[in-house]
Amino acid sequence: MDPWQRLSTELDAWANNGKVADFWWRDDDVVQPGAKLDQLFSITETTGLLLAVIPAHAKQSLAPVVQGAPHVMVAQHGYTHTNHAKRGQGLGAWELGLDRGTQAVLQDLDHGRQILESLFTDSFIPVVVPPWNNLHPALLEPVVEMGFTGVSGFGPRQPEQCTAGCSTVNCHGDPIRWKKEVVFKGDAKTINNLVTHLEARRTGAADAEEPTGFLTHHLDMDDESWAFSEQLVDHINDHPAARWCEDVSALFKPAS
Repeated sequence: MDPWQRLSTELDAWANNGKVADFWWRDDDVVQPGAKLDQLFSITETTGLLLAVIPAHAKQSLAPVVQGAPHVMVAQHGYTHTNHAKRGQGLGAWELGLDRGTQAVLQDLDHGRQILESLFTDSFIPVVVPPWNNLHPALLEPVVEMGFTGVSGFGPRQPEQCTAGCSTVNCHGDPIRWKKEVVFKGDAKTINNLVTHLEARRTGAADAEEPTGFLTHHLDMDDESWAFSEQLVDHINDHPAARWCEDVSALFKPAS
């Protein structure tokens, strides 16, 4: 089946159940304005957008660009986006792990939040987007105690990712293939990621209330990735059983 038809078929199933599938958009590794960021802002005007900004590298010039785009909100992408995990253990990359100790991580997050609050004021929401989507579970409650009200990683959210005072809303589809060379992974694979989450929500295999998240890294996108993203916007906008969460800040109201 054509991948776009597969997406339509899944959304038709939502319609047959009398439901609407919510989608949302996050973009990672943001530090400065530029032509690609302008392109991203343009194609997300009808979708809403959460920018995961790296505090230690954020440029002052980014602030007025964000403030001129009312559909865009800013979250905190770690602090320096540095891997502090021990090498050679096959555990992946971690900035928000326990290798440095809890206090060092929390101090970095606090410093980073001060930077972003100062730069972006009302456009900033206290949401942590862990670099490489890795946040050690032991850090979740301390992060909430610091005043963060949301976390966003990758994959269907699990019960252990949720705690009082914090809303976890993850992403589920990424158009980029990261191994070997950074290129578009193709319509079929990208749509498969999204449809897999949609089907799991519809059938009860995943949290039905978690919107399906589309994750981009605008600096790494090639022409095919951009074309796919634009087509996805139109496809969701055109289907009666799908909609974008235009106000991303509303997704991260603290869980009770």
